[in-house]
Amino acid sequence: MRSGRANKLFWIAALSLAAALPLRDVAAQVPGAVGQPQPRQERPDERSAAVRESEDYAAKGIPFGGFKLFAGVEAGEVFNDNLYATSNATGKTATFIQLINPTLEMRSDWQNHMLNAYAKGGFGIYSVDGALNNFQDASIGADGRLDIQRNWNVYGGGSWNRRHEEHGTPNTVNAVGVPVTVYNQASGNVGYLQKFNRFSARLDGRYDNFNYFNNGLGPAQGVIPNTDRNRNEWREALRLGYEFAPGYEAWVRGSLNQRRYFQLDSFGLDRSSNGFDIVGGVIIDLGGITALEAFAGYLQQTFVSGQFSTISTPMFGLTGYWNPQKDLWVKPFIRRTIDDSAFTNSAAYINTSGGIDVNYNVRPNIRLDAHADYAVADYAAASGGASNQYDQYLTLRIGANYLFTPNFYAGPSYQYIHRWSNQFNNDYDQNVLMLRLGARL
Repeated sequence: MRSGRANKLFWIAALSLAAALPLRDVAAQVPGAVGQPQPRQERPDERSAAVRESEDYAAKGIPFGGFKLFAGVEAGEVFNDNLYATSNATGKTATFIQLINPTLEMRSDWQNHMLNAYAKGGFGIYSVDGALNNFQDASIGADGRLDIQRNWNVYGGGSWNRRHEEHGTPNTVNAVGVPVTVYNQASGNVGYLQKFNRFSARLDGRYDNFNYFNNGLGPAQGVIPNTDRNRNEWREALRLGYEFAPGYEAWVRGSLNQRRYFQLDSFGLDRSSNGFDIVGGVIIDLGGITALEAFAGYLQQTFVSGQFSTISTPMFGLTGYWNPQKDLWVKPFIRRTIDDSAFTNSAAYINTSGGIDVNYNVRPNIRLDAHADYAVADYAAASGGASNQYDQYLTLRIGANYLFTPNFYAGPSYQYIHRWSNQFNNDYDQNVLMLRLGARL
């Protein structure tokens, strides 16, 4: 008993390290945010224990003291008919891609407190222009929560990530032979949540460091050199909520952000900026069938250089869960942010997207997934510069996953992307087919 208690206390103390280190998905992990509702009591599981066990295909993990170890590896074969996301007039380049994605995760198995750690990899090998497009992504990090009392906790996390920007996404140049952009991102967040009867208060802080690798592109291609994109970002937020009825909460939030670039860009301009947003929202949980969080407010970003105009815009968002049948989940979403631009004539763009995810468990070991979204990237032009770039994206995706056993699975997927742009020859269509094979513990 003493050794087990000492081991738990050691890992709780280690939360101080995790808190200084990012949550893999901050919005999903922050206590108090809307989440998938609990199953309705009107839908009891009437299966026998033997049947439930035989139809349980969830990963079991390996017990490791007060933790469980989960490990897996996935291989994928992909066909992409438009590697460089170029227009029909320019011509398309097709390629096959081999993907290898290993994962390793340690999750605490405690009644109170939480501490998780993970390491993930993503490796892509292209049959066409491999020297320009092959990537080696990686992510390692930890996150945790220290429960002081039932409705009072502190939480935090940290990670180091090596990532790349896909062709055709905002901030990328669309042309044959353009190399992929690679960057490192180090992140950390810490937060505090306390509830006082029906009132709640949450304080969040986040830090991100971006360090880009040179890919040889510059003003001649309409972008700033990658070293000009290196920066630090800080964000602080305070959220106050009031549960005016069971399952109903109204809240307000104010946040600040500071973005500091390490050097002037290739035109001698400082792309650093300060911003804030003020929003109000509501969380609604309708007894296990529907959960919804919606908010609206005002968002502003002001740049150090006078060549870049201040961006002011309404802010809004939505996250929803609808469970009309036991095995069917419908998840709508809407989000808006101001993201920094890599283009020479723009410091940032307003990124607005909305869509829906659908998950349906046909059988305990067969799952169908569908996704659709529409997104707009509205670039703010520099003072006296060319007209704003305005790109629209439509993404449709469908896939299936079949688990032979809890440890082995396979599944196909198909994705279609179409972009409309007000820039010459910047439209494109892209079809991507993939087959995945995976093993996990």
